[in-house]
Amino acid sequence: MKKLLSIALLISFGISAPITVMPYGSFINYTKNTNKDKGYLGGIYSNYFKWPFKLEMDGEYLKITYKDTTPDYYEKDLTFVGNYFIGNNYKIKAGIRNMFIHQKGSSDSYDKVLIAGILYYKYLKYNAGIDYYYSTYDNFHINQITPHFGFNFGDYYSDAGSFYLNTSVNFIKISNKTIANTPKDSYVNTNISLSNYKGPWTTTLKASLGKSAYKVEDGGFVVYNLGEEYHYSFGINISYSIDKTSALKIGYTRSRFEENNQKAYSDVYVASYVLSF
Repeated sequence: MKKLLSIALLISFGISAPITVMPYGSFINYTKNTNKDKGYLGGIYSNYFKWPFKLEMDGEYLKITYKDTTPDYYEKDLTFVGNYFIGNNYKIKAGIRNMFIHQKGSSDSYDKVLIAGILYYKYLKYNAGIDYYYSTYDNFHINQITPHFGFNFGDYYSDAGSFYLNTSVNFIKISNKTIANTPKDSYVNTNISLSNYKGPWTTTLKASLGKSAYKVEDGGFVVYNLGEEYHYSFGINISYSIDKTSALKIGYTRSRFEENNQKAYSDVYVASYVLSF
């Protein structure tokens, strides 16, 4: 099996709307010392909420082309996550991400990520939780534990608006680095993001610091099943609320990774539309 990058997008929604639907599309440009050329991704994220349950679903399609005669890579992903709210301060979740991979000349493969987590939160104040991911690939598996913490500050009605700072630490353990084709069998990686809310605008700056491989993030809706060792990434997302039920979002992320002991980069551009009702 050839291990390639799968990128999905997730927007975090409030729980006031019973149904949310978000179609999205992404273009990936690979540069420098990598055999990959372009990537095209499209999908639909949706959730359904009825207290105390919330069901999240995501389906996406990814195609990657190459600079030489390597056959195109195709991947179809289906993700399901169930959330259960306990009182007004706790949430537990469990889910699965299914990854169906096809590439001419190679056997079709199926990989998956099992998702679990618990969260404690004070609405519009702070939250703290921990997620666990168990990923299975051909003849090896990945254990990942991700504690995370976020808090709100500032005044939404001030000139600067309000802010939300979120950070998480990813502890990744690979069962067999030889089969996984990674330099190390364990990684520690940190994600950090800062969002500003002012009027209809939401602007988020984000970064991933420290090396990682086969990382899972954004609650299981983003999976790096590429196998390369990622060194860092940084990006920006901008969202505009059209009204109380819809919004437009664009984003850009630049990542550096290593392929065949060579430095390479990817630029990801994304656009999405959110509708809640």
